[in-house]
Amino acid sequence: MFTVKFNHILTISALLFSFTFKATAQQSTEIPRISGKITIDAKLDEEQWRHAKKILVNNITRPYDNIPSHVHTEALLMEDGGTFYIAFIAEDPDPSQIRAFYRDRDKSWGDDIVGIKIDTYNDQRSAYRFLVNPLGSQIDGVENEVTKRESDSWDGIWDSAGKINEKGYIVEMALPLRMLNFAEKSSVQDWGIELMRFYPRNEFFRLSNIRLERDNSCELCQLHTIEGFAGAKQGDNLTITPSLVTGINEEKDNNEWHSEDNTETSLDVRWGITPDWLLNVTINPDFSTVETDNAQLNINNNFALFTQEKRPFFLDNADYFDSNYNLIYTRNINAPNYGAKLTGRENNHTFGLFVTDDDSTNILIPGNRGSSIATIDGESKASAFRYRYSFNEDITMGTVSTIRTAEDYQNVVHSVNTRIRVSTADVFKFQALHSTTEYPDDLFKQFCNAEEPEESNDSEDSNDSDNCQAPPENIDCSFEHCDYNEQVLRTSKEDEFSGNAFKTSYVHNDRDWFYRVTYDKQDAGFRGDLGFIPNVDYNRFSVGGDRKWYAEPGDWWTRFKIFSAWEITHNDNDELIEKEFDINAQLSSSMNSYFRFSYSNRDLVGLRDDKSNLAIDGNTTLFTENQFSLFGEFKPMLGLYLNSHFKYGDAIDYRNNRLGRTKQWRVRINWNINEHLELKIKHVFNQLDATNPNINIKSNNVFNARLTDFRATYQFDVLSFLRFSVIYNNTSRNAANYVYSKPEEITQSSKNVSTELLYAYKLNPQTVFYLGYSDSSYTEEEFSDLEQNQRSVFMKFSYAWIK
Repeated sequence: MFTVKFNHILTISALLFSFTFKATAQQSTEIPRISGKITIDAKLDEEQWRHAKKILVNNITRPYDNIPSHVHTEALLMEDGGTFYIAFIAEDPDPSQIRAFYRDRDKSWGDDIVGIKIDTYNDQRSAYRFLVNPLGSQIDGVENEVTKRESDSWDGIWDSAGKINEKGYIVEMALPLRMLNFAEKSSVQDWGIELMRFYPRNEFFRLSNIRLERDNSCELCQLHTIEGFAGAKQGDNLTITPSLVTGINEEKDNNEWHSEDNTETSLDVRWGITPDWLLNVTINPDFSTVETDNAQLNINNNFALFTQEKRPFFLDNADYFDSNYNLIYTRNINAPNYGAKLTGRENNHTFGLFVTDDDSTNILIPGNRGSSIATIDGESKASAFRYRYSFNEDITMGTVSTIRTAEDYQNVVHSVNTRIRVSTADVFKFQALHSTTEYPDDLFKQFCNAEEPEESNDSEDSNDSDNCQAPPENIDCSFEHCDYNEQVLRTSKEDEFSGNAFKTSYVHNDRDWFYRVTYDKQDAGFRGDLGFIPNVDYNRFSVGGDRKWYAEPGDWWTRFKIFSAWEITHNDNDELIEKEFDINAQLSSSMNSYFRFSYSNRDLVGLRDDKSNLAIDGNTTLFTENQFSLFGEFKPMLGLYLNSHFKYGDAIDYRNNRLGRTKQWRVRINWNINEHLELKIKHVFNQLDATNPNINIKSNNVFNARLTDFRATYQFDVLSFLRFSVIYNNTSRNAANYVYSKPEEITQSSKNVSTELLYAYKLNPQTVFYLGYSDSSYTEEEFSDLEQNQRSVFMKFSYAWIK
């Protein structure tokens, strides 16, 4: 008689488990065809469920490396030729610890979740994903293996239900095939799938029906194949969504309120011309009721901020237009009167085309020391074309073209790109671009702080800066009398100009090691005005990598990683702009916690001394920044999430072109008080201090900026919610510590409060009802002096008619 140690038993079990998985992974699974009505109610009491295919979801892929799960989960799959039915029976040793809250669509990340990932072409390029929490709240989206991007912005129309019981919970899903792209054929379909369960407790477990090898960076290459859906068709696949928007907007000017009524109708059409071709058309769309963007601080920052797209027309199949560069940034399109988008794929060919107009033209004026937004009056038109050809599973090539035109303006970009998967861990990418651009002759005036000509004898007030778009009579708005800056120089183009850009990268990612080498260059003449490209006259070489260590099951930590990177940036004349070294240590541990400690050393030039000259050498000061930062997040109890980020060190004071000392702190708290009520608060603090060698001042403070974003949401059920939002921005400046400005030119204090109350009922992503009120107040005095300057009420109703 002998005794076998427990860890030996665990090792033997894991080996047997691994062998069983490998044997199973080589086989496909047949999905049974059923008939009859199925009610989506999470009861599973129909006779058809007894004939469904059962698949176990019992493999932990994260944080551990393919070990048996300690909780039992089984999935049931069946189809009727028009709908794919999936059910999950998720057992739990302590159902009271199930994390489930009523949430809006795509907001349930962090809850207990089950779902499926589907590659309908089984070509390892992209996949849909459908996830549901135990109360029925939905998450859906698209994962793109070619671009390595995952997005929840795609929304399908499908049914789900969830119910918690004494053993765990049950989720039931019905996925209409009409919302999926797949190749119609009389024989059976073969799709790649992964069944998943997310189990957040003291550790965050990801369970799967398949093995995900850490040495293979392509997860979609490891999906399990199912067969079924013989003769399945998508039907007419036509969705027509008329909308009505009405509202009243009031703005205060000279202590008088001015009111504007607005009632608009619009129409959206989504038509699957073939199973592989999708046409989106929008007529007179109104985007005014899109919910408030996440608040961002924009102080001591020379570059434009990036804002996420939220509008449905631009989001549908947006991944078809992805490339290494962000060439299509649709937030540039403000108020279109119409839009049309065609996307599709045929065998190894994938394409996307869209055209739209805009009441005005907002373009990003790039540079290497800053970027700004310019507006061209009058209607503009924009279009984009994307084509990609896949030679096989490992090699793709493609092209992207964008065109933007308005009166006396145009920007045309053409590009080619390729992606080669050298091995399961190595990927090479390359993209080359060429642009031609023509600006209006007077575009530079938007950035021109005009100065009074020396011969003028006007009053002393005439020295105040004015915008050249609307000059007073005594101001000469010719280029010679402009106060130079980078944007003036980059927009003062009398003729058409052109430029080139390219980006290349090599990435290796296996179980233990990650490393990358990238090089990107945008020369001074390149413009990508339909995209988000804030840098030109700019080339950067970067190399970085990390080493990962993994804990054994039961340890207090799960993963430790050390990352380091080095990069160097020059302009077209090979003059140094920036050189940076970063290193950080990252730790994942119990209570779903994650910590990162970082150090960076950066040599970076400040603003130009002679603003009429774009040169860097001899025209800028090279500063050295050393910064430390600490980030942490964790979930100490059911329904509570906390994170905090603190940064301390050197920072350039761009307004005064000197080195200062910064303290930055950001904290976020999400608290689900119960299944229905969620409170979110985010607070950002940014302080900059710097010495002024020219004068003695009481304080070295330059500014203190504070931003508070509070949102309270009561989710009545999975369909409707009431949300109250408050955003408070409070910035104070020490006018005595501004070197190049007079105290009276500095706004020493500014406070802004914006509020929104929104009720939403969403039967599905297109059938919605919104009713809301918003206002904003501003003061340069005390908080008690806040004065309302804008308010509005609005209502939107849309109904999706599906055929």
